[in-house]
Amino acid sequence: MGFSMVDRCLLILLILLVLGTVGAFFLLAPILPTLVVSVMLIGLIAMFWLGLHVGEPPAETSDKDSDSGDEEWTLSERAR
Repeated sequence: MGFSMVDRCLLILLILLVLGTVGAFFLLAPILPTLVVSVMLIGLIAMFWLGLHVGEPPAETSDKDSDSGDEEWTLSERAR
């Protein structure tokens, strides 16, 4: 169930092609601005994930832990 020799050769050539493409890109583009943009994008993605995580509804709790009953408040009711 292993890889055949052709599969291995194609995988190696694909890896070399990707590494060569990345290397050629960094010959043309300076590394520092590229790293800065990458870090900023990772930060934006992390903040988006954090917002989704924090904005999730709370997990179900047992009735004895709930002190507000079955009331559901809406934004318009809170404003009154």
